[in-house]
Amino acid sequence: MITAQEQDVGSPISNAAYNVIAALQAKLEGMEAYRKYQQSGNADLWQRLTELDVEAVSVLSQELERLVQQGELRLRRPGQTG
Repeated sequence: MITAQEQDVGSPISNAAYNVIAALQAKLEGMEAYRKYQQSGNADLWQRLTELDVEAVSVLSQELERLVQQGELRLRRPGQTG
């Protein structure tokens, strides 16, 4: 049986929104790492990987915008679904 206190635990945003935000954050961190690695050499490799990740960041940003427009990013009481 779930108590009232247990229902108040969890993320105040949907899993879908959380997943997109987490993936976007990971991509952006990776791109920052590429910038640092580029200084050590093989700039072409890091530039190419950056270009590939720019596309992924674009797709994730568009999905985040869609989630916002559909109201799926609205804060709700932690533990609620839907």
